[in-house]
Amino acid sequence: MSARNLTSVAVTPETVTAFNDEIQRKLDRSVWNSGCSSWYLDRSGRNTLMWPDFTWRYRRRTRRFDAERYTLTRPSGTPACTH
Repeated sequence: MSARNLTSVAVTPETVTAFNDEIQRKLDRSVWNSGCSSWYLDRSGRNTLMWPDFTWRYRRRTRRFDAERYTLTRPSGTPACTH
């Protein structure tokens, strides 16, 4: 943030929705969503705690910052260009 002179970084709603949809699709095929009651599931039965893939894939996905998936704001309060 310092290098880009940013005051805030927020994930775009589209990115959040796409990520959550992907995770839920993967979890549907997992033992973590087998229909049993567990502490992994919230009141509506949605699993928001588990990463349904290998840890090395998580690391690969989070290794680099993809500015195009965020709203970046400068000290003036104006959005920063992401390119």
